Amino acid sequence: MTTTGVKVDFDDNLVQLATFSVGDEEYVIDIMRIRQIIEPQPITPVPKSPPFFEGVIELRGNIIPIIDLRKRFGMNPKGITRLTKYIIVVVKKRVLGLIVDAVLEVVTVPHQNIKPAPKIVLNSTSKYFVGVCNHENRLLLLLNINKVLTSSEQEQLDFLI
Repeated sequence: MTTTGVKVDFDDNLVQLATFSVGDEEYVIDIMRIRQIIEPQPITPVPKSPPFFEGVIELRGNIIPIIDLRKRFGMNPKGITRLTKYIIVVVKKRVLGLIVDAVLEVVTVPHQNIKPAPKIVLNSTSKYFVGVCNHENRLLLLLNINKVLTSSEQEQLDFLI
């Protein structure tokens, strides 16, 4: 583990990252944090939940909360399309599903290509990103999945589910 929170293969100093889109931006997440990527399923709403929390799905006998990253990032919601996917991840020992507009590819980048997120970016969504990397002339934002939910939101989910 490194200061950027990305797992590194020390033999060759390469990192594998899954790229996905939300809105017009491309983001990445360490593939070691992903349990699986699934097609959208019917979501059961949970009353009195935060606006970005879509509800829950049942996956192989487990109840999984589903977070819409568009809403979490303050973007307008977009309906489910043929490209929409749910990325199932583990966040602080909790399994969550993240709704993304599309899953693009897995890229392998040298660890030194991952830079800390610029402090100059001071907007409401900057806390969700731990770094940036340049891959094939594309600047990708590295999602910090540990910050997708605050402690109080985690507790609220525990209470709701």
